[in-house]
Amino acid sequence: MHSPSEWWPELGPKWQPSTALKPPYPTVDIHTHVEVPDAAEIAAPHFKIEYDPRLAFQPEESTRYNKELRATQVDLMIEPSARITHMDLQGVDIQVLAIAPPQYFHWLDQETGPRVNAMQNDRIFGMVQEAPDRFVGVANLPMDHPEAAVTEMKRARSDLGFNGFEVNTDVKGGDLDDRRFDPIWEAAEELEMLVILHPHAWTEPQRMGEYYLSNVVCMPLASTVAVSRMILGGVWERFPDLRMVVVHGGGYLPFYFARTDHAYNVRPETRRHITRPPSEYLHKLYFDTTVFAPAMVEHLVTEFGSDHVLMGSDYPFDMGPTDPVGFLAGARLSQEEHALVAGGNAIRLLRI
Repeated sequence: MHSPSEWWPELGPKWQPSTALKPPYPTVDIHTHVEVPDAAEIAAPHFKIEYDPRLAFQPEESTRYNKELRATQVDLMIEPSARITHMDLQGVDIQVLAIAPPQYFHWLDQETGPRVNAMQNDRIFGMVQEAPDRFVGVANLPMDHPEAAVTEMKRARSDLGFNGFEVNTDVKGGDLDDRRFDPIWEAAEELEMLVILHPHAWTEPQRMGEYYLSNVVCMPLASTVAVSRMILGGVWERFPDLRMVVVHGGGYLPFYFARTDHAYNVRPETRRHITRPPSEYLHKLYFDTTVFAPAMVEHLVTEFGSDHVLMGSDYPFDMGPTDPVGFLAGARLSQEEHALVAGGNAIRLLRI
């Protein structure tokens, strides 16, 4: 058994100058996170372990490492100037600021949830105002209370100028194809709000505690299940103009959707809510480049089009590339394709 000092010589990612030249067109990181400590302080007394079941199965070594890593990242989560220093090293012009998944707080009650989420959105707006040429904000909504979520979405759009919101792959363990969320998708479609689907791991992690599988495997797994259910549950059948970016390259589904299409042809259960093969709905979605191999970016561009792939880094977490521009340069794309992925698509979808 290795001691911590042998496999844990230093904490977290290190940001160095990009290995690629800054391109002559805008670069936008669609996938970054912030925290709002004041909101977390209000939410904390309401927390129960069942709201984040992966913590119950996470071994002590992962808990300890995450705690020590997060302690080194406080400024990166809350201070625009600290982030801009790294953006300049990365060659990133604009970051899209979204709440970190542990602070979704979808489990808060009907009174506390909307108040806490509004505080988060106001703070994100404040960060944007500190450097409006470098940051764009997206909202966090009280998803377990759809009426309040729609109200906050409209406020974020009209008062804060946000053109998107982030959502977990489940809401208190409930799936996003549940019809109770239809008012949210309807409002997002009407307001042309971009939905950024970002998982907070898997809700049944009994076999995923060791080896950090709760993140390594479960993050893309959660997205795969959520998107599969939304497609087969008819969300895009009902709301064909709903726009969604699925981070981490969309999970596993964009690389294995043929199996779901096969099921559509042979299993009646998959045809209850949709009238076309599942892949036709999947091709309406957008995906980021947090996939760790340039060939996977090339697959996403070839299969879904260069207008459906966006550069992302998962900043400042360690499970993302610290050099997103350099990573993207490794993919064999034309200059036109590269310009869209590097920033053009984000500019269009978020109306930057």
